Amino acid sequence: MKKNVFCGVLVLISLSVFSQSNTVLKGIIKDTNTGSNIPDVSISILEKNKGTTSDPDGRYQITLPVGEYDVQFSAIGYMTFTKKITLNEKEQVQHIGLTISETALSEVIIQSGRKKEIGVNNVSKISLRLRPINSAQDLLTTVPGLFIAQHAGGGKAEQIFLRGFDNDHGTDFAVLVDDIPVNLSSHAHGQGYADMHFLIPETVGDANYYKGPHEASLGNFAVSGGATYTTKSRLNQNSLKLEYGQYDFVRALGMVTLLDKKNFLTKNYENAYIAVEGTYNKSFFESHQNLRKINTFSKYTVAINDRNTLTTSVSTFHSNWNASGQIPLRAVQSGIINRFGAIDDSEGGDTERIHINTQLQSKLSEKISFKNQLYYISNLYNLFSNFTFYLDDPINGDMIHQFENRDVFAYNGTLQINTLIGTMKSNTKLGLGVQHTRNKTSLNRSVKRELLETVGTFKIKETNYSLYIREQLKLTDKFSILAGLRGDYFTFDLEELVPNASADDTNAFRFSPKLSLFYDITPKIQLYAKASSGFHSNYTNAAVTQKEIHPLPKAIGYDIGTEFKIGKQFIGNLAGWYIKSDAEYVFVSDSFEFENKGRSERIGGEASFRYQPLPYFWLDTDLNYSYGTLLNEPADANKIPSAPRFTTTGGATVKLKNGIKGSLRYRYMAERPLVEDESVTAQDYFLMDTTIKYTRSAYEIGLSVENIFDQKWTEALFYDASQLANETAPVDDFHFTPGNPFLAKLNVTYFF
Repeated sequence: MKKNVFCGVLVLISLSVFSQSNTVLKGIIKDTNTGSNIPDVSISILEKNKGTTSDPDGRYQITLPVGEYDVQFSAIGYMTFTKKITLNEKEQVQHIGLTISETALSEVIIQSGRKKEIGVNNVSKISLRLRPINSAQDLLTTVPGLFIAQHAGGGKAEQIFLRGFDNDHGTDFAVLVDDIPVNLSSHAHGQGYADMHFLIPETVGDANYYKGPHEASLGNFAVSGGATYTTKSRLNQNSLKLEYGQYDFVRALGMVTLLDKKNFLTKNYENAYIAVEGTYNKSFFESHQNLRKINTFSKYTVAINDRNTLTTSVSTFHSNWNASGQIPLRAVQSGIINRFGAIDDSEGGDTERIHINTQLQSKLSEKISFKNQLYYISNLYNLFSNFTFYLDDPINGDMIHQFENRDVFAYNGTLQINTLIGTMKSNTKLGLGVQHTRNKTSLNRSVKRELLETVGTFKIKETNYSLYIREQLKLTDKFSILAGLRGDYFTFDLEELVPNASADDTNAFRFSPKLSLFYDITPKIQLYAKASSGFHSNYTNAAVTQKEIHPLPKAIGYDIGTEFKIGKQFIGNLAGWYIKSDAEYVFVSDSFEFENKGRSERIGGEASFRYQPLPYFWLDTDLNYSYGTLLNEPADANKIPSAPRFTTTGGATVKLKNGIKGSLRYRYMAERPLVEDESVTAQDYFLMDTTIKYTRSAYEIGLSVENIFDQKWTEALFYDASQLANETAPVDDFHFTPGNPFLAKLNVTYFF
C-alpha cells in the first residue's frame, strides 16, 4: 500500500513538473500602416502579471510555462491589442501588428514593474510624441522646465537653462546622440559645449530625459540633467520636405531608403538610408545673419545572424553665419542703433563636424546582451565675438577669435543581464568607456575678422576612463530600487605654445554613487525618492593651472516626488529637489579660464500635468521653481546670476482623423537676478507659438508661427561692463540679444 502511494506521489510530481515546463514566445511588432518595427511596446501576460518590452528593432522574447495566455500589446500612440496564445513545448513565433491610434495617455504605464526602464522622465517622452518638432533645439525644450537662448546668430550652441542652472552651452547638462556625447570638454568657447545643430530632427526615433544627477550611465556634465537621443533604424517612408519662412528662411530635407532587403551584401536583412538637410536664413537682424547650414546623416544596419546586429552611421555638418552679438541697452535707448542692430556687425563664425559611429549589438543568450561601440568625432570651429566693444582697445576694438581643431576617439562597452535574484527581478548594466580627446585651441585678438595678435595657443590632451554598474531590482510587487556606482578617472595634459612654451598635466578621480527608490502605492500612483552624486569636469587649462581646486567638482542631488494617473486620461508628476555643487564656474570669454564663484546650492519644485479630455485633444502644462545661492558669499550678495526662478510652459494639441493636427503653445520665464545682490534683474517674457499641419498618405502641408502676438522680448541677457567708441570710460549695462518677432514658416512634405 505504501509503495502504491509513493508511486502515485512520484507520478503527480512528474506531471506537475511536466505541466510547468517552459517555452519561448517571441516575435516582431510592426506598424500595420508603415510596416516599420515598433520599439518600447509593452507586452503583458495578464494571467501571470508578467511582461517585457520590445527592443529598438521591435523584437520581443519572453519565457513562459506551457499553457494558454491572454497576451496584451500596448504602446503610446497605438491601439492596445490583446491576443489569446496557446504555448506548447515548441518555441512559438508570433509577429504582431499594431494600428495607430490618436489615444496616447491611456497607454501610459505608471507601475515600475511594467516599464522598460525606470528613472526616465516619462512625461517628457510623451511631450516628444505630441509636440511639433521643427529643429534639434525643439527636442530639448520638450524637457519640462528646460529653456534655451541663442545669442550669436543661430550658428552657435544654445544657452541651456534647467533647474536653476545657467548651464552656459552645456556645462551641467549632458546630451548624447546614439550614445555619442554631444558635449565637448575644453571647447574653445565653453566647457561642455553641446552644439546640436548637426542633428536632423526627422531622423530621431526615440529619446530619454533625466532630471538631476541620478542616471549612472551618464557621467561628465550630467548635473542638472541629461538627454539621450536615438536615431531611427529605418525610415517608414521616403520623403522630400521644403520650408520657407519670413526673412528669407529656406530649409530643404530629403530622406531616402537606399537598401531594405536580404541577400545584397550579406545573406541577411540589411537596411540603409540617408538624410540630407540644407538651411539658409537671412533672419530679421539689420546685419543679415546669412546662416548657411548643410547636414547629412546616413545609417546602415545589418543582421549578421540571429544574435548579432551591426549598425554604422556617419554624420557630417557644416555651417557659417554672421551675428549681431549682444548689444548694449544704452545704444538702443540713445538711438545709435535699433534693437535689431549691431555695434560690431563682423561677428559670426563657422563650424564643421563629422562623426563616425559603429555599434555591434550581440544577444549572448535570452537574458544577456552585449553592445560594443567605437566612434570618432572631428570638430573644427571658428568664432568671432566682441563682448566689450572698445573697452580694452579703444583704437582697434575688442573682437576676439576663438578657434579649435579637435579629434575624439572612443570605445564603449555595455553588458546587460536580465535575471532573477531569488524571486526578485533583476536588470543589471555594466558599462566601460574610454574617450580620448586631442584638441588644438587658440585665442586671438582680431579686427573685422582679421588677425591682430595671438593671445594664446594650446594643445590639449584629455582622456576619460569610466566604469559603472547600474542595478534595477524589483524587491516586491510594489517596491523597486535603482542603484548605481560610477567611477571616472581623467588625465589632463596641457601644452602651451603661445605666448610661453611650457607643458603641465594633472589627473583626477571621481566616485559617483546613485540611488533611486520607487514604490507603487496603487497601479496608478508611484512615489519615488532619489539621492545621487554627479560632476562636471573643469576646463583643462583651469584643471592644470589651478591644482588646489578639484578638476572634477562634485554635485549632490536629491529628489522626492510622485508620478500618478487619474482615470485613463490624466497623468501628472510632482517633485521637490535639491542640488549642491562644489564649484560654480563662469566662463571668462576673453581667456582660457573660468571664474570660480565657489560652492552653491539650489532648491526647487516641479509640477507637470498631461490631460486628454477627448481622443483627439490634449492639454499640458509644466510649472518649475528654483532658488539658488552661493554658499561662500554674504547673504546680501549670494544670488546666482542668470539662474531662472519661475518658468512655465504648456499648450493644447489637436490631432483629427481627417489628417489635421494643430498645436498652440506658451512659454514664460519670470524675472531672474543678473547680479549677486539682485539689484539688477532680467525682465520676464511670455510668448505663444502655433503650428498646424494637414497630412495625407502622399503629402503634408504645415504652417508654424512663432511669437504670434509679436512681443518685444529678450532672448539672451547679461549685465556687465562695455565701452562704445564715443565713450571715455566703461559703463555697466544690460547687453542683450533680441528675441524673434512674429515669424511664420510654411512647409510642404512629399512622401514616396
